[in-house]
Amino acid sequence: MKNYTIKSIFSASLVASSLLFFQCTGSDKSEAEGVEVEAGTTSGPFITVSEKQFETMKMTWGSPKLEEFSEGISVQGMVKVPVEGIQEISAYFGGYVSGLNKLEGEAVRKGEVLFYLESPDFIRLQQDFLEANSQLSYLASEYERQKTLFGEKISSQKNYLKAEADFQTTKAKAESFKRQLAMININADQLKPENIRSKVPVLSPINGFVESIHLVQGSFLDVAGKAMTLISTEHMHMELVVFEKDAAHIHKGQKVQVSIPDVPGKTLEAEVFVIGKSINNDRQINVHAHLVNEANEKMLVPGMFLEAKLILDPKEAWVVPVTSVIASEGENFVLVQREKTEAGYTLEKVAVQTGLTSESMIELLPNESFDANTVILTKGGFNLLP
Repeated sequence: MKNYTIKSIFSASLVASSLLFFQCTGSDKSEAEGVEVEAGTTSGPFITVSEKQFETMKMTWGSPKLEEFSEGISVQGMVKVPVEGIQEISAYFGGYVSGLNKLEGEAVRKGEVLFYLESPDFIRLQQDFLEANSQLSYLASEYERQKTLFGEKISSQKNYLKAEADFQTTKAKAESFKRQLAMININADQLKPENIRSKVPVLSPINGFVESIHLVQGSFLDVAGKAMTLISTEHMHMELVVFEKDAAHIHKGQKVQVSIPDVPGKTLEAEVFVIGKSINNDRQINVHAHLVNEANEKMLVPGMFLEAKLILDPKEAWVVPVTSVIASEGENFVLVQREKTEAGYTLEKVAVQTGLTSESMIELLPNESFDANTVILTKGGFNLLP
């Protein structure tokens, strides 16, 4: 009986040693692969977190800050060109197209030749101007002569009035022809009989690019016919769509943060400059914004899709990182450090009411449980509450 008892005690000791050996082996292996940490123990509204748990879960501390804080309204929109930046190229006089070598999307400069028009009408117009202009010197002299003779009672009033009428009529014709020549890019002051031409250039009135071409080489362009559409890239703006419920919060000069989906990580600053005065059938209004730094317009392309955030007017508020607030059991909480010991930390679960939210910060409504000196857990608290 005695031997049996000793043998049983020895067996139990051996089993216990084996279990201890395997437990230690498992612990070393766990630390090698990464420690699995259990949630801190709770006692009422308090939570105890060990130093090891704090370090392993990469927790951080922080304090509420009283500062200006604003919320953003997320909207979508696109890049557009103002009406004055869209140019339809047409003809004042009909003609046959030549020298057309532009492509859709190709950049053009102001004053650059887009194509040429050729027509006998251009020859007749230049001829009419030269004839009228050549008669002006003679008619002007005759008018002055008849004026003098009439003043001296030598010539009749009829001759004087006829000379005046002929001079003024021819002068009006010459000026009219001169203006018409300017419309087809012919400088009348430099026009001579030997440089009359049948082909005239059609010039670009803006800097931009060719959006569309509506004719081909050798085709006849009618008077006022549509030849090309040019788009200016000098003054583009963003047209944002805002829902009716947010319209009351928008005002001129408001800051806008613009992001381009195809250029991740890049945010452009803009300002509201025009707000629509009517709501469409989808209960939306259009808001136009300009980039603060116009040099960034080179990143924009007409028709490009944009995402933006309209920044509301800032107000003074207590703010903390978004990761500080933990949702649990239908309420929001922050974990406040109440005690620090050698073993770890004692945290108090404090219910809070939240307000505005930005991408990284959240507003805490006034609460007697914290101030600027209160230390709260700003990261890692989600693992400590159910």
